[in-house]
Amino acid sequence: MLKKLIEPKWLGGIALATLFAVACYFLGQWQWSRYEHKADRNATLDRNYAAEPVPFGDVSDANGVRPGADWSRVELSGQYAPEHVYVRNRPNDGVYGYEILGLLRTSGDGTVVIDRGWVPNSPQGAAVLPEVAPPPAGTVTVVGWVRPYERSLDRDLPAGQVASIAATDLTATTGADLAGAYLVAQQEYASGRSADPAPVDSGLLPLEPPDRSLGPHQAYAIQWWITMALGYAFVALGVRRELREEEAERDPEAAAERARAKAERKKQKVSRWDEDDF
Repeated sequence: MLKKLIEPKWLGGIALATLFAVACYFLGQWQWSRYEHKADRNATLDRNYAAEPVPFGDVSDANGVRPGADWSRVELSGQYAPEHVYVRNRPNDGVYGYEILGLLRTSGDGTVVIDRGWVPNSPQGAAVLPEVAPPPAGTVTVVGWVRPYERSLDRDLPAGQVASIAATDLTATTGADLAGAYLVAQQEYASGRSADPAPVDSGLLPLEPPDRSLGPHQAYAIQWWITMALGYAFVALGVRRELREEEAERDPEAAAERARAKAERKKQKVSRWDEDDF
């Protein structure tokens, strides 16, 4: 068999099988990297999501969320701008609506975008903004999770609306100099936090919790790596078949005997099926 493998035809087959194996390897690596990314995301969530709140400036700066600080719980105080910004076409539990953004003007962290919650589309459709109560007046303390801005979708929308929570879109819409990250609100308190804080009822629905699914990427990676051997298996089967054909040409009687035995097995199988019909 080794002598057969060094023939040009089968050397080409081995080369193709090797290219196929290399492609499978890198596809497996790609799936594994996606699995690792989601596993790292879950580790970050486990570390930050339910931790005690920290100052906003400890986990973000002008460049965005600091490494490893995504979904950190933070606390900051300030006063809301009087108008909301509406983020269109946002799903929540399978229903589409708007996420409602407030601009919290703070003394030390600049203007921070606060994702205050979600409302469904109005009965008249997405083109008509749903009614939302204005942001609370006076000093408000917000506890929530810090998040990096999203990428811009470059859509032209009516004033006061954006297609994503992108810094460029929000700056163009509001004209404000925004902080390097935004906040998903968990709770708001009127007049600052005290021994007995008064929660603000925004009338908005909370957003869905962050996705923690790992997906099928780990299984896909293992499948791709197992598939690496498939090309070599086809080469081995092809060589074996060719060797058997050459052997049959050298010994016609043995080949005829194998053919008769194969036909007999097929006949017996058909006979058993016929008996089962009765």
